Amino acid sequence: MTEFSYLSAPRTTPYIYRTVIDVFNETSKAYPDKEILIYRGIDGTREILTYRQLQTEATKFARYLVTKGTKKGDKIALFGPNTLEWVVAELAIIMAGGVVVHVTLSITDVRDLWEIFSIAECKAFLIDPGKGEKYLDMIFQLIALFRRRRPSRDYKDIDSNDPTLVFLRKSEHLASYEDLPGVLQMKEEQVEFPSLFPEDEIMIFTTSGSTGKPKMVSHTHFDVNNVELGPERPKDIILAGKTYNDRPFAWGAGSPILAVCKGETRVFCDSSIAIEGSSAMKIWEIIKEEKCTSALLMPYFLADLVAQKENYKDLFKLQAIITTGQPIDNHHTHVIGAFTKLLILGYGSTECSMISILPPITSVGKILYGDVGKPIPGTEVKVVDENGNVLRKGETGELCIRSRYLFNGYYRNKDLNGEAFLSGKWFRSGDTGHVNEENHIVIEGRIKDVISRGTRKIMPCTIEEIIMQMNGIKRVAVVGVPDKRLYEEICVCYVTEPGNDISPSNVKQYCKENFGVYESLDGLGEMPAYFLRFCKLPMFEVGKINKRRVRSDAIQQLKTQGLM
Repeated sequence: MTEFSYLSAPRTTPYIYRTVIDVFNETSKAYPDKEILIYRGIDGTREILTYRQLQTEATKFARYLVTKGTKKGDKIALFGPNTLEWVVAELAIIMAGGVVVHVTLSITDVRDLWEIFSIAECKAFLIDPGKGEKYLDMIFQLIALFRRRRPSRDYKDIDSNDPTLVFLRKSEHLASYEDLPGVLQMKEEQVEFPSLFPEDEIMIFTTSGSTGKPKMVSHTHFDVNNVELGPERPKDIILAGKTYNDRPFAWGAGSPILAVCKGETRVFCDSSIAIEGSSAMKIWEIIKEEKCTSALLMPYFLADLVAQKENYKDLFKLQAIITTGQPIDNHHTHVIGAFTKLLILGYGSTECSMISILPPITSVGKILYGDVGKPIPGTEVKVVDENGNVLRKGETGELCIRSRYLFNGYYRNKDLNGEAFLSGKWFRSGDTGHVNEENHIVIEGRIKDVISRGTRKIMPCTIEEIIMQMNGIKRVAVVGVPDKRLYEEICVCYVTEPGNDISPSNVKQYCKENFGVYESLDGLGEMPAYFLRFCKLPMFEVGKINKRRVRSDAIQQLKTQGLM
């Protein structure tokens, strides 16, 4: 093949050149009694917000923020689990002209949380203290950092120099501070909201941190109004639909503002429930009870559903399941027919939003591992070498993205922005892959995941794909560990399906049988050197394996066993 590795897809609908608040107000006025947000608890709890309720509460909270001194462009941090109150707070910040700084629940060290707050120069912090005392210790540590003194649960006073602290639910331990229920009971003051424009910044997301410390990614009204998380659909289909999506609100694909603006009812649970694995069918029952038409589900959840397929006899099926976050294989397609009519795989990132979509999969069958389809309308993709030169089709390199709703750069990180962009505003995704003969993007891994063994560059995903075909393997992560002679060696870390006793020697033998067929000039090929069995692999909140933690744990185990 001699064609360049370049793909583009023209946008077929006009861009929406309006603010999020304009779109929200228009939809709210047209459908005031529509249930736009539905929170479901595993215990049967059901809480809802209609457009009218959401607009009333968000507007009142926004006025409160303005009276507290919030000005256009002020950064306000928002932290907590998925709740209706969280959405009220986010919309209120935007109405007041502020910029929402999303702090994910994977930020467990208060010093990291404080660093994000400080870098963004946040003027206020809105926090959900959680049920019971889940986040109280972290909150008291944070307050101590504000006041430069030791943490204590005995704080009763409010320091006039404290940033504005507002809690999204009542807590007897935080009675000195304002909370959202109390604010909504206050006498409403008349204030003037600032003028907003489509290019105004409204959200800052923090990345999953898989490449180190979280990076801060900002997006505008224009970005949010024009991004698509799936195939383009007519407005009437969107309004009639109901989507289940329990991704963290602070994550790009989990942002509730997308649902609020587009008018499609969002059903959600606490994000931490799905990742447990044991609650898959309880969540599915909620999806069924709410008569959802589609769902955004992570690959690990699809695997949980497939495990229940033989026992599932109900006729209820979704119109479509959308999945993203990591590649899927043939095993995941077994949800088709039993749980959904269609399976749609999307590829995206915090910086780019959605990048490409694989054509809907309608039947169980073979799919190419790593195939993420073609760019969504309005997006360009090219594959480049280490010097930034575009490669030919079929050649592996780094994927670069360009689109009208691509982020403008990492917040206050000039050095990182210099590395992240090529000339022409091409964003370097950090993903490696190629364009195949069907003009599909095929993801092969991350540049920083590449293992360098004896000068040979090895992509962990090629090894992981083969090991995942071994019966009884549930999850696998291949990482590079230090080696004095070869620089790095390959270590396989795996988890088995319940009831499967697969030893490291079993996996080693399987690899010998499969990797032995590959001839290699260096005499090493891709055969791993170490094999470690884990009870579970460390995961990020978004469902991705935390390879940095896996590598650290693997090195510790190998040292303990005297292998390093």
